[in-house]
Amino acid sequence: MKSCLSRYLRSGFSALFALSLVGLFAGCAQFRPGTVPAALANVAGAPTSASEPAPTVPAGFYRVNPGDTQTGVAKAFGREPAAIAQWNHLSADDGLRIGQVLRVAPPIVDGGAPASNAPSDSLAQARAIFADSLNEPPPAKARLAWPAGGPLTERFVSGSTKGIVMGGHIGETVRAASGGRVVYSGGRIAAYGKLVIIKHDAHLLTAYGNNRALLVKEGTSVKAGDPIAEMGTDDKGEASLRFEVRVDGKPADPLKYLPKRQ
Repeated sequence: MKSCLSRYLRSGFSALFALSLVGLFAGCAQFRPGTVPAALANVAGAPTSASEPAPTVPAGFYRVNPGDTQTGVAKAFGREPAAIAQWNHLSADDGLRIGQVLRVAPPIVDGGAPASNAPSDSLAQARAIFADSLNEPPPAKARLAWPAGGPLTERFVSGSTKGIVMGGHIGETVRAASGGRVVYSGGRIAAYGKLVIIKHDAHLLTAYGNNRALLVKEGTSVKAGDPIAEMGTDDKGEASLRFEVRVDGKPADPLKYLPKRQ
């Protein structure tokens, strides 16, 4: 949970859930960031209005979000920085433009064609973020808001779990813990049910799983407190929200980023 997520939440895991945002969550599911123009007439690199979702990009491409770097994008997609530079005709020290569309998969050669069932770029980013190391990053000051008001039912355990679980009631509004861009919104990572991943900056992603309904689309810009989903149930049928924080692709204890409750 947008030059991990792991791209981390596919920016997350946008985007790098987004949010190392589509190789990084689910104990081994993999995830990567991304968005290309819906039509070729939409020139790669044209920024999208913050109030409107960015056009989706085909598998193998990624739309640059604020704070992205060549090295960060390469890490999110499990590529070498030199490869990203080569595929996009960049020099190693070239900066990236917000909205610029980068190739993050090897170009097709000899008339080959990508598999029709290739995963979407945002799904790849999400999977990449969630499959990353369990090593916890250094602690940081609280900077997030609680995404729901229910009780804490499961704590973060470094090296064992990847986030916290909160209780509540089915259909309760789940809110963005901070402002950012939605880099993944979907239900194709089984362990998380319907999942939203938000990329907040070049390092931080948050993920919200076990939802009943998703209220935002990939590419949407959100502010802290904006409704993003409705709480669903866990495998026992009990209302719950699975909340995870990723810093540079690594799971972090959400409680270190959340204000203490009275």
